[in-house]
Amino acid sequence: MNSNRLDALLAQISQLKMAVIGDYALDFYFDINPDSSEISVETGKEVHICQKPQAYLGGAGNVAKNLASLGVQVDAFGVRGNDLFGREMSHEAGKWHISTKHLSVIDELDTPTYTKPMRVYDEQNRLDFGTRNLQFHTYAKQLIDTLEKRIDTYHWVIINEQFKYPLLNKESLNLLQNITNEKAIADLRSLGNEAQNTLLKVNEEEFKNIIGEVTDLEFQIKQWVVQRNKPALVTLGEQGMIYASPTEFHWEKAIPVLGPIDTVGAGDMVVAAFSAAKATGASIAESCKFASLAVHISIQKIGETGSASPHEIKQLHDAIGN
Repeated sequence: MNSNRLDALLAQISQLKMAVIGDYALDFYFDINPDSSEISVETGKEVHICQKPQAYLGGAGNVAKNLASLGVQVDAFGVRGNDLFGREMSHEAGKWHISTKHLSVIDELDTPTYTKPMRVYDEQNRLDFGTRNLQFHTYAKQLIDTLEKRIDTYHWVIINEQFKYPLLNKESLNLLQNITNEKAIADLRSLGNEAQNTLLKVNEEEFKNIIGEVTDLEFQIKQWVVQRNKPALVTLGEQGMIYASPTEFHWEKAIPVLGPIDTVGAGDMVVAAFSAAKATGASIAESCKFASLAVHISIQKIGETGSASPHEIKQLHDAIGN
């Protein structure tokens, strides 16, 4: 993909409109100052002095943010609580111009939040809110009905499942697959075997969970997509990513990285960037190359679920010379 083709692709991406439906969360980071602890007068327990609180969209929200960072117009379909984390989620979405019209506010829910204390870039024990709610799936049908009424207004749909008790279940996922057809990708923690009618993204560990021991990666992926009779995008960390369908195979090698990296949210960046390129009509090779550029940028942003802008992608593309 030469520079002119990348320019054209980025221009096309800026005209896209996409929906992201699934498990929306907030990532809340803060730094613990290791040299400033004191003892509470009230409790007699150690107090940790913290600084730099920062919230980012997580889960499906991170996918939506990554699309927005590429210039895509994004509609969020999910649920949040009517609490301080939920209000921050909407605020963060607003900063990225993500529409939250279909991000339902449910009073009795705690907004799913991953609280991440950091000590010099090292994440400590996470504190989670709202990620184990048993009622999420009861709101899926209404969201899917709304999406179906608007489906012709979207160039692409991203389906996300992350929580132990997610928004989607087997029944609602099947409904989604029926209305999205070929213009969708699913990134699913536990429902991967149910994604029988859409492109499925899996990471290496999820692929192992599906097929068992991996002895010949390329052969087993090819065999798997023939059995599925649908394509798959397999992310492989430093080995890159593989797109495979019953008739096509492409292995995009990762761009070498020097220095520290933070891979939290890397899969979300791949899903977003691949989807953005593919929705324009780009080839599989172009879509994988574009995703590789974007994820290379995002993983070098330490202490956050990184994103990639068109300007950063252009800079990296020009720097590596292809």
